[in-house]
Amino acid sequence: MKSFRNYIVIFVTLIFASNSILASDAITTNSLKKGKAPVVDLVEPAFWWADMTTPTVMLMVHGVDLASTDISIDTEGVKINEIKSLDNANYVFIDLDISKAKPGTFPITFARGKKKTVINYELKARNKETKAQGLDQSDVMYLIMPDRFVNGNSENDSNDQLAQKADRSDRGGRHGGDIAGVTSKLDYINDLGATTVWLTPFLENNQPGWSYHGYAITDFYKADARHGSNEEYHNMVSEAHKRDMKVVMDLVFNHIGNGHLWMKDLPSQDWIHQWKEFTRSNFKGETISDPNASDYDRKIMQEGWFDGHMPDLNQGNPYLAKYLMQASIWWIEYAGIDGIRMDTYPYNKKEMMSEWVSYVLNEYPDFYIVGETWLPGATWESYWKTGGNNRDGFKTTLKSVSDFPVWDALNRTWRDHWSVMEVYKTLTEDFLYDNAGQNKIFMDNHDVDRAFGSFKKDLPNMKLATTFLLTTRGIPQIFYGTEILMSKGGDHGDLREDFPGGWEGDKRDAFTAEGRTDDENDYFNYIRTILQWRKTSDAITGKLKHWVPFNEVYAYVRYSDKESVLVVINNNLEDQTFKMDRFAEALEGKTSGKDILTGKAVSFDGEMSIPAKTAYIIELK
Repeated sequence: MKSFRNYIVIFVTLIFASNSILASDAITTNSLKKGKAPVVDLVEPAFWWADMTTPTVMLMVHGVDLASTDISIDTEGVKINEIKSLDNANYVFIDLDISKAKPGTFPITFARGKKKTVINYELKARNKETKAQGLDQSDVMYLIMPDRFVNGNSENDSNDQLAQKADRSDRGGRHGGDIAGVTSKLDYINDLGATTVWLTPFLENNQPGWSYHGYAITDFYKADARHGSNEEYHNMVSEAHKRDMKVVMDLVFNHIGNGHLWMKDLPSQDWIHQWKEFTRSNFKGETISDPNASDYDRKIMQEGWFDGHMPDLNQGNPYLAKYLMQASIWWIEYAGIDGIRMDTYPYNKKEMMSEWVSYVLNEYPDFYIVGETWLPGATWESYWKTGGNNRDGFKTTLKSVSDFPVWDALNRTWRDHWSVMEVYKTLTEDFLYDNAGQNKIFMDNHDVDRAFGSFKKDLPNMKLATTFLLTTRGIPQIFYGTEILMSKGGDHGDLREDFPGGWEGDKRDAFTAEGRTDDENDYFNYIRTILQWRKTSDAITGKLKHWVPFNEVYAYVRYSDKESVLVVINNNLEDQTFKMDRFAEALEGKTSGKDILTGKAVSFDGEMSIPAKTAYIIELK
């Protein structure tokens, strides 16, 4: 275990959040020193709710040698199903039946001989603000890395109890963006036309470096103090809902940061995947569905670590699995979020993840869950999505995947100057999905080069790719700053650059038209026009029908029972004129319409002409 320990750097002092129960009222400092009463220092979840569909809750309690205590509850409506300690006597897991419990507080007694410690546990009434309304094709996600968006409260940029301090000159450092900053720009996002806010993880990341991105969680129940508080996040969700906007939370079940309490005091040896020496994942998600894959490759994929500071969690441990599942429910009920984006979905134990999705949907049937499934084609993506016929018998419950094949096709077409046939061919594989319209589609995000930079800063190509993204099937996602043509790539710290105008003293404020260049305003107005139109379009929630591209012209219709929209993308360097008879089945005799991009009438009686590198979005009349 020597080399393993070399990778586990324990640097953090345990900090108890406002949502963690402390037993300070029941235990005096002197009694702790003399051992006169059992020591209980943490209970998670800190509180729960009565009248949940699932009638049980498991409490993870940490202290000193709690396995040797007698634990009892004498409250009507609350029954102990199981008390379990694993390898580490400092933890006990108490499974409660609360099917008959009412909202209120009840005592839990920990006794060792005649010495007792009592903590009070609360069951709250259900949160009436919780909507959990889910997402569909009418929605567009606006992806924000909060540390790099807006600094709404400069007083929380650094925190004495958290390792990494603010340093805006460090590309891998914390820059000071926060939840308050996001809340302050909800009107901007709404005016842009996005319907949904997705923040990369805002939970505590008490790591010595690169903590800004949020994917090395050290507390599943507490907002990182440099981002704000749980209450501020709850307020942000409420403010979004007031604007008829939705919120998606980013969660990670695959790994934690090594500053987590668990890495100071593991509940059990199998809580994480342990190796004789540091072993990194091979990042080959294809091995999970590959019938010919070796057991070795599958094991490295799922049990190898992402990095030396990110211990890999073992979801095969049923107590860890229950802990993680409950943490997601806690945030849904507490904050009223509408969806969850699950990071590194295929890296987790697949059976547990399907159980988790079912667990959430049992409580919130309309809730939206999308898995990050970074795989090279629809063949592999569809393995993780409902409706497939997996030969190995794996039954997935996940309805939405991150459509990396569409991202790849967009880049082949407009980055590498291949043919528009690439996006067409990618969509011809939609037969592998039960409903491709549920897929999350994007042209850039926090892990890949920004689209405008990838497209060699070619504005016409950027507009064509945008038109496709926002009018094809699926739920689009745009990355903060895409609307102002932010273009960096390569190093993650660079492509996740600060939004200009998000900090006091910035040289310009790109949240305003006056702070943007002519090209930035041109593109901003272009994408805003499409996004605002989407809010009123019934066709965008309907079906897709497309035609084989010709002369680099790609045409398709989005249609519902109420309306039809014809999209024509001319990727040719020359103007194109073509006959319309091949589209007769969609036109239904219509010979004109309105291009929503220009507001002008478009006539196509017999044939249509379209300029080079131009797109039309035509509401058929």
